[in-house]
Amino acid sequence: MKIFLITIIIIFSAFLLQASEHGIYLHAVADISQDVDFVTSKLDSELVKNGYSVLANRKISTPDMVREGKEDLCGYEAKTIVFTSSEYAALLTSFGKKYLVAAFLRAGIFQSPAGTQITFANPETINRVIFNDLPEDKYKEIVDASAIIKNELLEIAHSLELGNSVSIEMEPIRDDEDLFEASRDMFMMVGPMTFFQDEDQFPLIYSEEKKNGAKGLQELMSTINNNIKEFEPLEDDVEYRWTPNESDLNWEIIAEVYSEDSTALLLGITRPRTEAVSFRIAGEKREDDENYCPGIDHCSAYPIEVLLISEENKINVYTPREMFRMDMYFWDAGKMAFMNYMQMPGILDESIKKALFKIEDD
Repeated sequence: MKIFLITIIIIFSAFLLQASEHGIYLHAVADISQDVDFVTSKLDSELVKNGYSVLANRKISTPDMVREGKEDLCGYEAKTIVFTSSEYAALLTSFGKKYLVAAFLRAGIFQSPAGTQITFANPETINRVIFNDLPEDKYKEIVDASAIIKNELLEIAHSLELGNSVSIEMEPIRDDEDLFEASRDMFMMVGPMTFFQDEDQFPLIYSEEKKNGAKGLQELMSTINNNIKEFEPLEDDVEYRWTPNESDLNWEIIAEVYSEDSTALLLGITRPRTEAVSFRIAGEKREDDENYCPGIDHCSAYPIEVLLISEENKINVYTPREMFRMDMYFWDAGKMAFMNYMQMPGILDESIKKALFKIEDD
C-alpha cells in the first residue's frame, strides 16, 4: 500500500508539473507531406471560415539569407499568418485599451526534415505575460479566455486533416508562477518578464500633443508611413551582420488592428534581416547535418508590436524593448547566444525609433 501511495504521489506531482508548463509556441500539426504554400493556403481559408480576419500571409526570411557561404544552406521555406478577430480585440480591450498589444494571433508554417509543420504563437502563454499586472481574479479571467482561444486554434489546425495532429508546448517554456510573478530569466540583462509592471520593458518611445483622439492618431499614422518610406539604416545597423541587399534592413508595417473606438492602434512591423538573424540565433545550438535551419520553428515570433494610444490629450507610442522581446520569444537559444549577440537588441531599438520617428539616440 505504501509503495502504491508513493507511486500515485509521483504520478500526480508529474501531472501538476506538466500542467503548469506553458510554451511560447504551440505545435499543432506535425510532418505534413504537402509544401508550405499549400498548407498556408488551407490554414488561411479555415481561419477565415471560422470568423478570423487574416491581416498578413507572407513568406518569412530564413537563416539562408544571412549566410555568405552557399555550402550550409537548408533550402527550407517558412511562412507566417497574422490574424485576429473583432471579438478577440474587444475581449482584450475590455480590460483596458493598452491590452490591444495582445491582438495579433500568429501561425507559423515551416519545413523540416520530417515535412511541413504548423505552430502557433501560444495566445495563452503570451497573455500570461502581457496581463500579469492585473489583480489575480482578473488575470485568471483573461487566462481562461485565452486558453479557449488556444484550443479553438488547435481545433482549426486539426480540422485540416493534414499530417499528424498534436498539441505540444514548445520552448521557451515557463511555469504558471513564473509567468504570473514576471520572474526574470537573466537578472542583469533582461529584467522582469512583463509588459506593464516595469515601464522599461514596454517603454514610451514617442509622444505628441493631440487632443482629437482618433483623428490625431490617423495624422500620426500618416507621418509614420512617410518616415518608413524614407528610412535609411544607421551605420551600426548596416554593419552588424552580412546581408545580400541593404533593402533587407527596411522596416515594413504588415498588420494593423484598431480598438473599437479607433483611439488605439496596434501596428506589426518586421524586416527580412532581423527575421533571418534571429532564427539563426534560435537554432544555432540545434543545427546538424540534417537541418541547418531548425530556428525557423520560431517563425511566428514576428511581427514586432508597436502600440499607438490616445491618452490624456496625447498620442503615446510604445513598443517592447528588444532585449525583453528576444527573451520572451527566443530564451531557449541559451545564455551564450544572448551574450554573443548582445549588441543586436540595442541596434534594433534604435533602428525602430529611427524608422518610425526619425529619432536618433545621442
